[in-house]
Order: sequence, then C-alpha cells, then structure tokens
Amino acid sequence: MKTVFNLLFLTVLTGLFTSSCSKLNTDSPIERKDIVLTKVQQDILEQGNEFAVDLFREMCLEMEGDNVFISPLSASMALSAVTNGAQGTTMNEMKGVLGFEPYSLEDMNTFYHHLVPALKEVDNTVSLQIANAVWIEETFPVKTPFIQSLQHYYDASVTNLDFSDSGAPAVINQWCADNTNDLIKKVLDRIDPDARLIYTNALYFKGKWESTFDKTASWQGPFTNLSGSTGQVTYMEQTHSFPYTTGQNVAIAEIPYGNKAYSMVIVLPDPGVSVMDVVSGFTPEQWDLWTSGLYTTELNLRIPRFKVEFDSEDTMIPVLTRMGMGAAFDPFLADFSHISDIPLFIALLKQNAFIQVDEEGTEAAAVTTIGFNVTSAGPGHTVPFHVDRPFLYFIKEKSTGTILFAGMMTGL
Repeated sequence: MKTVFNLLFLTVLTGLFTSSCSKLNTDSPIERKDIVLTKVQQDILEQGNEFAVDLFREMCLEMEGDNVFISPLSASMALSAVTNGAQGTTMNEMKGVLGFEPYSLEDMNTFYHHLVPALKEVDNTVSLQIANAVWIEETFPVKTPFIQSLQHYYDASVTNLDFSDSGAPAVINQWCADNTNDLIKKVLDRIDPDARLIYTNALYFKGKWESTFDKTASWQGPFTNLSGSTGQVTYMEQTHSFPYTTGQNVAIAEIPYGNKAYSMVIVLPDPGVSVMDVVSGFTPEQWDLWTSGLYTTELNLRIPRFKVEFDSEDTMIPVLTRMGMGAAFDPFLADFSHISDIPLFIALLKQNAFIQVDEEGTEAAAVTTIGFNVTSAGPGHTVPFHVDRPFLYFIKEKSTGTILFAGMMTGL
C-alpha cells in the first residue's frame, strides 16, 4: 500500500508597482549588479527557463482560454527539491522535464543554493522572500539524507505533525499566511488520510515601478475579451521610454522595477490576432528572440488594472505527464525510495495564485500543491502600446533572465 506524499508549492508574488504617492517603499535604488553564475549554473538556468516557457504554454493550452497565472520558478524549485528523493525512471523523467538531465543532483541543488540568495539581493527596493518547509506525518519514516539535502540546499524547515489531528491543516495554513504576507491564508481544508509528507514552497515578491503611474491620469475604457465581449476597466497610462520591440503578430514592452533588475514583460498580440494562437506557438527560442531584440522607445503605455485568482489543482498533473513526467504520478511506477522505503507517488500537484495590478502596484500570490500517494517602434516619435485586449505577461530578473512568474490575461 502506498501512502500520500503531499507537496505544496506556495508561490506568492506580491509585486507592488507603486505610484509616486505610495509609501510602500521609499528606498532609493542602488546601482544594479549582475548575478554571477558559473558556466554550469548558467546552463542549468537556461534549461530551467526552457521548462518555464514549456510549462506556461502547456498550462495555457490546458486551460483552454481561461486566465492563467503561475510561478515556473516555484514549480521548478519544489520539483527539483523532491527529485532528491527519486530514483530510476522517476528521477530521470523529472530531471528531463525540468531540463536538468545532463547534470548531477549536486549541480542542481548547488544552483538553487546560489541563485536564491542572489535573487534576494539584486535590488534593494524589491523585497523577495523564498521559504521552504517539510511537514512529516509523525509516525512516517523519512530517510535522513533526503531531509539533510532539503535543509542544506533549500533552507527548508522540518516539522513532525500529527496529520490525523483536525488542527493539522490550520498549522500548515498559518505557515502559508505567514510566508505570503497573508495573501494566501488557506491551502488545505483537510489532509488526505493516506498523506505522509507535505512539502511547501512560498515565494513573495514586492517591488515598485521605476517610472510610476499618476493615479489622476487613470480612466475608464473598454477591454475586449477573448470571447469577443467587452468589459469596462480602469486604465493606467503614462508616456515614457521603455524597452520595446515587435515580432511576428506581437508587440513587446518591458516595464522595469526599482533599479531595473526586475521587470514585467508584456506581450501584446496585434489587433485581430488571438492570444491563443500566440501562446500555442510560444517556444524558448521565441522568448529569447523577443527579449533580446528590445530597444529603448518612447511609448504611450496604457495597461489595465487587473486581478486574477488561479487554481491549477486539476491541470498540473496532466500537463506534466504530457511533458514526460508521468512515472512520478503513477502509483505502480513511481520510485521515491530515497525519501522512504515505503512506496510513494505524487497524487496531488497544484498551484494557487493571485495577482492584482493597480496604480498602487501589483499584489500577487500563488500556491502550488503536489500530493504523493502510496500504492494502495523607431526613435523620434511616441509609439502607442495600449493593452486593451488579451495579453501575456512575465516577471523576470534581468542579468540571469530567470522567469519568476508568467500569466495570460484573456478576460476582465
């Protein structure tokens, strides 16, 4: 009989892109310094970004036109941590989908051990917090090397918990709230009776625009949804110089935060072009082409206030299975024998996410839950960049290109 290994990825983005009147962050940006990676770490990062693009594309296609908001970085980090407990085909498939197949577990773990603190320090005006925790059913035997790897490389806290206690979900929910600035207060209503281990990863981001919006310039206007219907939204607007380019059927603008270490990249399909057609052809090569071809252009930037809540509970397992990670979710094939001698498989994998963008900034959060069960334009003129129809958006770090968050807005 197999027990349940629940893996919860709590990914919280609270990005506050503040207006000039906001009191959220008054620090003056210090000069940005690039994050330095070894050749192996840079290669791993590039592979990780390929996973980010592929996961985002497949999630968008799985959702069939609904709004999507995920953190590929959180998903990759949590799955990488769990890969330390896998063996055989299960480990090979997980490393292969994550893009880490040519590298050792030591390489993968060391990469995250180096990247996470570097991401936290690259912009003094941005608050970036990343937390990990392992919750073990108090009678369940877990192998010490697995726990030591999570503690050393991922700075994970370890707690033994009576999962049969009715108060156990509240303990984990409180950890979620504490590590997401109360943006995600509840991820569990109950714990599966077969659950034996829960892994949580929380990521919290708070920043402000380099060039802030004037709230008095906001106005009401129409937004054309993917369905063709029209909704009234509040637009924020400013004219300023931003990195910008055009590609096949799209325009791309990059809106930086703070000292420009972090930015939001908005991909806007041309009028008459469906965002689903754009995302269905979205590849890592396309992403590299878009982000490498940006040049400074004066834009009349118009973006809507928006808020999205996203729950991927029923979509991530089929998506990752299609991507080639099927053994981990199969009670007969999964091999997590580096976690415990008791057979385990991933029974639950989801990400809950929240993002809100307005003049005061952006506030967002995401929670990913995985459960493992045991068997039983040119210069010289202003270019309009008016985001009044479905679009893609990403938050990334500049020097490494790390994609922290990715979203598709199809309707408001």
